[in-house]
Amino acid sequence: MVAAADTGRFSNCLSVATDMKRAGVNPDITTYNSLLSTAANDGHWLEAWAILDDMLLLGIQPTATSFNHLIRAQHLRPIHHVWMVLDKMNSSGVQPNSTTYSLIIERMVALKNLELAVLYLYNVKARGMSPELIPAQSVIVLAAQSGHPRLAIDLAVWFEQDSVRRLDHVTWMNCLIASADSFYAEGVQKCWNTVIHELNITPDEGLCTAVLHTAARHGLVDIAIDVLRALDRIGVSQEEHHVASLIEAHVRGNQLKDAMLALQCACANNIQVGTGTILPILNLINRDIDGVDAASTVVDQLYKDGQHINVVLLQLILQAAVSLGDLQRAVGTYKSYAEYDVKPNLATFNVLLEGCVTAGHRQLGDLLLADMKAAKIKADCDTYENMVYLCLTQDIYEDAFFYLEEMKSAEHVPPPRVYEALAQKCIINDDSRYTLVLEEMRECGYQTSHKLRQLVKEKTSLQSIPAEQHSIDGNLLNQKALQFIETGGASVEQGSPSKQP
Repeated sequence: MVAAADTGRFSNCLSVATDMKRAGVNPDITTYNSLLSTAANDGHWLEAWAILDDMLLLGIQPTATSFNHLIRAQHLRPIHHVWMVLDKMNSSGVQPNSTTYSLIIERMVALKNLELAVLYLYNVKARGMSPELIPAQSVIVLAAQSGHPRLAIDLAVWFEQDSVRRLDHVTWMNCLIASADSFYAEGVQKCWNTVIHELNITPDEGLCTAVLHTAARHGLVDIAIDVLRALDRIGVSQEEHHVASLIEAHVRGNQLKDAMLALQCACANNIQVGTGTILPILNLINRDIDGVDAASTVVDQLYKDGQHINVVLLQLILQAAVSLGDLQRAVGTYKSYAEYDVKPNLATFNVLLEGCVTAGHRQLGDLLLADMKAAKIKADCDTYENMVYLCLTQDIYEDAFFYLEEMKSAEHVPPPRVYEALAQKCIINDDSRYTLVLEEMRECGYQTSHKLRQLVKEKTSLQSIPAEQHSIDGNLLNQKALQFIETGGASVEQGSPSKQP
C-alpha cells in the first residue's frame, strides 16, 4: 500500500486495498493514512470522508495525520468543509498538531483572510507549538501585500524571536516594499538594514527609489545615503530625483549645510537641478532673515573649505531674500558674486527683477537689465514679462508696451497674464488702448479672466450713460451704484480677485 501511495495514484491504492480485502488482510492506520494521502493529492474529498468512515467502522482510531490528509482533500471545496473536518476531529478526541494549523493557515492565506490567518498563527504558539516556517512566511507576505507593513514586521520579529529558523529574503523584501509604499519610516529602517546588511540583498532601482522617498519625507539621512550607495553598486547613475530626495532628507533633519553641499555636489557632477529639487532648501531658509543669514554663512564656509561655489547656491539666497521682501539684501548678494568667483546667469537676473517688481523699483530694474546686456546674457520670456510688470508699477507705463513688443520681436509668445495686466492698468487709468490689448488677446486665442470682463463691463456701462445721470445732487455715483441702478436692483456679481503682477 505504501509503495502504491508513493506513485501518487489513488486508483493504484484502491486496487491494493481491494486485493488486501480479498486476501483477508486487515488494514491498519498506515494503510488508511496512505489511502487518505493519495485521495487528498487528487482532491477526492468525498472518497476521503468515506475512507475515514471505514476506519471508524473497523474501530481504528484516526490520528492527527489522518485528519490533516482529510483537510488537504478539501482544498477545492468551500471553507465550511474544513470546519466540518475540525468538528469531526474534535468529536473524535484528536488534538490538532502544528501541521493541522499550517494547513488551515495556508487555506486562510489562499482566501486572503488575513485576520483568521494571523489568529491561527498565534494559536500555534499559544498551544505550546512552534509555527512552521512556510505558513508563517505566507501570513507575513499577505499582511505586507495587503498594505499592513507594521503588522507584517511585527509578525516577522515575533516569529524570529522564538524560532531557530530565519525568514527568507522574499519575506523581508515584501515587508520593505510595503513599508516604502506606505512611507512607514520605522519599517523602512528595520527592513532596509535586514535586507542590505544582514541578508546582503540589493534591491532593484524601483524599490531603492521608493525607499528614498520615505527617507526624504522623514529625514532619514543615513538611509538615503545608503540607498545611493546601493544604486551605485547596481550600476545606476545618480539622477536629479535621487539627489532631490537626499536634499529633502537633509532639510527634514534640519541639516542646512549638508543639504546645500549635496546640491553643490549635484551641480558639480553636471546633474541638472530644477525648482522642485531646490525648493526644500528654499522653504527652510526663507522663513525669516536668520535663515538667509545661515545660508550665507554656509556658502562662506564652503568657499573657505576650498569648494567651488555654484551659482545655484547664491541664487537660493537671492530667492529667499526676494521672497522676504528684502531687496537690499538680494542686491548685496548679487554684488558679492565676484567674491566667490561666480558669474550671474539668466536666472539670477530674473529673480532680481521679480524683486524689483514687488518693490516697484524701476530704476534698479533698468540697471539690472543694463548689467545683463553687458554680460551678454540673452533675455528670455520671463525677463520681458518682469519688465512689463515693472513698468506697470509706475504712474507712467509707456515702456510696458515697448517691452511687450520686444518680447514679440524676440519670438516669444506673451502669456495671457501679461495682456491681462496691461488691459487692467489701461482701464484703471482710463486709457483707451485697453481695446487694442483685448483685440490682440482675441487674435492669440486667449480667454479673458472674470475680473477683466467685469472691468470692461463697468467701463462700457459708464461710457453709455449720459454725463448728467452720473451724479445725483452733485455727488458722483460709484460704479457699483450705477450697476445697481442699471440692473434694477439685481445683485451685482462680484469678480474673484486675480493675480496682480
